Amino acid sequence: MTRRVIAVTVMLALYALSAALGAFSLPTYRNASGVDDLGHLVIPSLLLMVGKETAQYIFWLGTLPLELFFVGIALVVLFTGKGIRLGICLYVAYFLHWVFLHLTTLPPPDHSVWQFPEGVFTLSKPYPNDFWFSGHTANAVLIALATAGSRPWLKGLAWGNVFFEILIVLSTRTHYTIDVGGGIFVAYTIHRASLDVAASLARSSGRLPAGPPP
Repeated sequence: MTRRVIAVTVMLALYALSAALGAFSLPTYRNASGVDDLGHLVIPSLLLMVGKETAQYIFWLGTLPLELFFVGIALVVLFTGKGIRLGICLYVAYFLHWVFLHLTTLPPPDHSVWQFPEGVFTLSKPYPNDFWFSGHTANAVLIALATAGSRPWLKGLAWGNVFFEILIVLSTRTHYTIDVGGGIFVAYTIHRASLDVAASLARSSGRLPAGPPP
């Protein structure tokens, strides 16, 4: 009975907080399209700070490590058999990213940098209406989550890259703040599902006792 009372109390508290948030409005940046965004108010536009060409190069340099990691993880899986779960997670997120691209089109934010500079090496092509969810954020979070149990410096580097990618996509206005939140949510959901699938496969092969995944 005590657990039930606690559960209902938590539910009511969450409902009350939700109602309070629904009646509260934060100061935000209003784009010319009418879309309000908190992140665009907090983080200044890279385009306005450094100009178009420099902003495009920064956007490209922020994207290139993720692109190279995509190629690298595929090669590692092929030649060593390691990193299979992470590789599949990254490519599932990439697939979902392009599925959602076709479901809803949002107006682009002001001062958006959605092109790479001409003549650079790239494996992808940005689109002006590619918003929910942020692939940069999702990929960086998946990589960071995969460093659990690794050396502290590696985890620090991976999570530092998460904040760097969030800063890149918000400052270049290639994403709204909700896209960043969506990228984090999608990444964790894929990560959690992959752990469940891996544990289920391990149990079915007799490598783990039956029970909930760690």
